[in-house]
Amino acid sequence: EERQKTRQLEMEAVSKALAVLSGDDAHDLFAKTFNPGFVQTGSTSRREAAARVLESVARKLGGSQLLTLASQVRLDAFERVKKAIADMITELGNEKADEIKHKDFCVDEF
Repeated sequence: EERQKTRQLEMEAVSKALAVLSGDDAHDLFAKTFNPGFVQTGSTSRREAAARVLESVARKLGGSQLLTLASQVRLDAFERVKKAIADMITELGNEKADEIKHKDFCVDEF
């Protein structure tokens, strides 16, 4: 009985965490607070060099679209990380569904 209550609380907590992490508010907050200046300051890649060139041209010409492109060039480096996070969220959702099926089966059999 106590294990069932604990398990149910765990499942609810995972559901709430998934809702928070995959919500638009979390995505917007990440987009606002992310500072690419804190990432890998030691090595300069071609991607970073291209982003710097785009930024300098954008500042000279006053082009906001070029600044946006420079940001996208930097952020595209995180596509693998974003995909891994999305895959984890999907996997947790699948585990949650499996656990609900198992719980329902156990309740029916009990």
